[in-house]
Amino acid sequence: MSFKALAKSQPAVAAVLQRSIENKRLAHAYLFTGDALEDMALAARELAKALNCESPTKQGGCDKCEACQKIDATTPPGGQHPDVQWVFAESKSRRIRIDLMRELERLLRQKPGMGRMKVGVVFEADRQTPEAANAFLKTLEEPPDRSLILLLTVQPEQLLETVQSRCQRIQFGAAGAKLNPEHAPVLDALLALLGESGSVLAAYRLLGAVRGFLDAEKKRVEAEVEMRMQLDRYREVKDEDWHKKMEEEREAQVEAAYRRARGKLMVGMEWLLRDVLVCAQEADAKLLFHQDRREALVPLGRKVGLERAMDNVAVIEEVQEQLERNVNESLALEVALLRMCGLSAPAPVVT
Repeated sequence: MSFKALAKSQPAVAAVLQRSIENKRLAHAYLFTGDALEDMALAARELAKALNCESPTKQGGCDKCEACQKIDATTPPGGQHPDVQWVFAESKSRRIRIDLMRELERLLRQKPGMGRMKVGVVFEADRQTPEAANAFLKTLEEPPDRSLILLLTVQPEQLLETVQSRCQRIQFGAAGAKLNPEHAPVLDALLALLGESGSVLAAYRLLGAVRGFLDAEKKRVEAEVEMRMQLDRYREVKDEDWHKKMEEEREAQVEAAYRRARGKLMVGMEWLLRDVLVCAQEADAKLLFHQDRREALVPLGRKVGLERAMDNVAVIEEVQEQLERNVNESLALEVALLRMCGLSAPAPVVT
């Protein structure tokens, strides 16, 4: 794939990384941020390949040598290259514990075994516990020779200021803002809710559309992770601790992928509500994100009104924050949609 694949979705990022390698001016640590977590992971893999490929090109790794193939491997998560270590949040706690970061530190301080450089990738770095983040500070302050640290997050504000200041930030484009045709039934139901002020029935129709999309996404990511990990091939392995660890890893991958899909749906809904706000302010319709729904949005904005349009944007922002804090998903969504149709509802609780 090389940086050509990354350039299709993140051309500016690909150019920066490629130029830094060519000029031999890579930073010791990078903070990848934005809402394009999949692109961040792709960039991390391509950067690791470019630095460890047996026959590197101007476009990055060759994708054919043993090093590139090991970095691209999907089992275990993050690949099989001994010099490229990925850290993921645990399945149950959805947190990155201090022992995981200390293990990463240990690996980074070793000499490269197969490649030219050690690469440590912390996926969803905002999931670190405070203890883990503080313990890793020393490594960021005094990085080992021939090592590169990559922190990937969609919520950089959750990281310690001292962590952020020790990394070179690279901003990824807004992948979540791309139109997703699979979101159409939910967006149609949201428009119907906004047009039927005070309709509880419309609120529950929208909840059904959201729930239907999320249930389908859950099944999709489960199947995708199962195919990628291929755990059935290892049924004869007798080590129960290994099986338990792999099952926890499977659950963690499913949960992470599901959260990303849910987050993108919430972003799509927020963009639509922001479009309604634009129309309520009688601003230029050229500013609308959902240009394909322009004819419906312009009169809807006038009908909804400025105050309610602003309230609805606040509601969708609030429910996104609640879902990140592990509030009960179904209750949080139900309360939010009832509030959008002008009804009060009990506050959701954290599970």
